[in-house]
Amino acid sequence: MDDAPNPSFPWMTARQGSEMLLNKPKFISETDIEVTCPDGSKYSILDRALEEQIENKFGYQISLKHAEGECQDSKPVSILGLQTVTKLGEETGIEMLAPERFRANIYVNWKSGEPFVEDAFLRRDLKLGDRGTRLRIVKKDSRCVIPTLDPFSSVPNPLVFETIKTRHGGCFGVYAEVISPGIVEPGDEIYLV
Repeated sequence: MDDAPNPSFPWMTARQGSEMLLNKPKFISETDIEVTCPDGSKYSILDRALEEQIENKFGYQISLKHAEGECQDSKPVSILGLQTVTKLGEETGIEMLAPERFRANIYVNWKSGEPFVEDAFLRRDLKLGDRGTRLRIVKKDSRCVIPTLDPFSSVPNPLVFETIKTRHGGCFGVYAEVISPGIVEPGDEIYLV
């Protein structure tokens, strides 16, 4: 954001406008993304009209930029067990808590059926599929307020963050670094190395 209230964090996120979550991106090519806005309008990510639409909606002057280097929360890959999400839903009383709310790169259906399995793998390596992909779990994923926002309505529920903070030390899921890159497909088996 060109007029960011916090110059040390000059990015516009759902913190400034929760309805940002309702913009739906779709890859058109290697260099272009189409964004469908909540009102149904569609823009190329390269079109200045998208910037104008966001500025008009949220009242901030912005510039869309392509990140030449890495752009991630903390580490390149985030992993979250689906059973972990289900357990948090039980703890908060939110029926059908959407995994998308947590923006993980990889969602895992653990064979054990137990929640928080991923927490036990700190400083361990995981092999994903049969194509040589290997990750090292390096830290727990400390959470901010963004998971309080429903990804399909943008309506906040502070109980989500409060429960993560009080029952799970503010962490939910884990972060990993790539040890050996490769292709990962939905349904690939995950092996503890």
